[in-house]
Amino acid sequence: MNSKERIDVWISPEGAITLDAVGYTGSSCEEATRFLETALGSVGRKQRSRDYYHRQPNHHQNPNDNRQNQKT
Repeated sequence: MNSKERIDVWISPEGAITLDAVGYTGSSCEEATRFLETALGSVGRKQRSRDYYHRQPNHHQNPNDNRQNQKT
């Protein structure tokens, strides 16, 4: 886990629980919160943040893959 990643948990007076995976990108947020969702029971609603749709860095990616084809 990156030091900038955290899971915020809020419990409303009515007992509704909200999980917010902060600092995660892509599906890593779902992986990080899965244990809490399992422990807490059924999930009423999921709302994905903008960070969910960001690509996770691929450490095995070829650096030339990001370059546009250029005519010389």
